[in-house]
Amino acid sequence: MILLQYIQEVLFKQRVCVVPHLGTFMIQHFPAFYNTNTQTLTPPRDQIMFTQHWQDDGACVEWIALKENLVPAVAQRKLEKYIEELKEELKSATPLSIPGVGKLLGDFAGNVHFYPEELPAEFDSLDIAPIERESEKPFAPASSIDHTPPPTVDKTALEPIMTEEVENDLELVEEESGFKWWWAAVPAIIIIGGLAAWYYVTYQYKPVATTETTIEDTPAQQQVAAADTTAQTPADTVQAPARYLAVIKTFEDSAKAASYQAKQKAWGYPMVLYKRDSLYVTAIELLPDADTTHVLDSLRKHFLTPVHLDKQ
Repeated sequence: MILLQYIQEVLFKQRVCVVPHLGTFMIQHFPAFYNTNTQTLTPPRDQIMFTQHWQDDGACVEWIALKENLVPAVAQRKLEKYIEELKEELKSATPLSIPGVGKLLGDFAGNVHFYPEELPAEFDSLDIAPIERESEKPFAPASSIDHTPPPTVDKTALEPIMTEEVENDLELVEEESGFKWWWAAVPAIIIIGGLAAWYYVTYQYKPVATTETTIEDTPAQQQVAAADTTAQTPADTVQAPARYLAVIKTFEDSAKAASYQAKQKAWGYPMVLYKRDSLYVTAIELLPDADTTHVLDSLRKHFLTPVHLDKQ
């Protein structure tokens, strides 16, 4: 019968097999047991158990559907048919043998009895005799104890002898340890010095800028300037000192130039904005006594752009 095949295949794979309306088969493991009365050790074993209590887990219907290529509804009807056939066989009081599992036998009251087969993993019990310890030796009488003091050890013999070769080796070890210390300290000093120089150039050095002025040569201003120069006499004219400006960037659009000027001012670099020909120039005014070559090199490294000198 197909249900007997289902029990045989599923039980040894999942150790639990539920047959609806019949019962539950399971493989139960019994650990080793030592009987103190008979002084025997029973080895661990597996035994197949059966109970008429069951709870359908749907595995039997699924197995029949896969076995016979049926949809679940048809497999359910097939299962009900197989269960009826199995119960009819059990009512005839004929034992049903399941190879490797055991035998099923029904009675007149409708109960099902199961007689399991012995699994091949079972072993015979072992006879273990208790282990007795050897009797301890009696203590020797006090009169027989030897009271001779232990021999003294010469401490000077255990101290190492400091020879000339040993002293030279110790001096060499000390020199090597000091050299290794300086080898680790020198790169650290160089790195700290480089960081200090970078911090000074980047954050400490800032050229002193005068008050921000915006120079725009409009035609009206040029006429006023020309009138002022013609009205002044040579005696009244006072020549102002020359201004040196480090040109950072030039723009064709005045709005972009003003935005760049405001951004650099927020970062601590006040710039002047003026118009030269058709371009708007952003520049940093230098001190009269400043080293223009050194300042221009520092500004080129900071702004990463070609910087040139302009005179007004």
